[in-house]
Amino acid sequence: MPPYGWLHFERVMFVLGVGLILAIGVILARLSRTASFTLTKRSEKDLEDERHEFGGGLQEYNKPMPLLIWLVFLGYFVWAAGYVIFSGAFGL
Repeated sequence: MPPYGWLHFERVMFVLGVGLILAIGVILARLSRTASFTLTKRSEKDLEDERHEFGGGLQEYNKPMPLLIWLVFLGYFVWAAGYVIFSGAFGL
């Protein structure tokens, strides 16, 4: 096997990985109205009633944080910890 044979495999895995991450991100963004991280179930009427209105037609609802935001937040810390460990192990 040539010494640089794994470069093609790494590129394919990188493209597939980034593509899957982007696809999952788009799916979660589209589902952000319905998929959220909460332990209590509230009806749409309860969520609509808890509305704050500001000037200029700006409204704020008291809804749970979307699952996409939680995953981005968690993914950032997992990436940062992995980066620190990887760079420490290989002396980068």
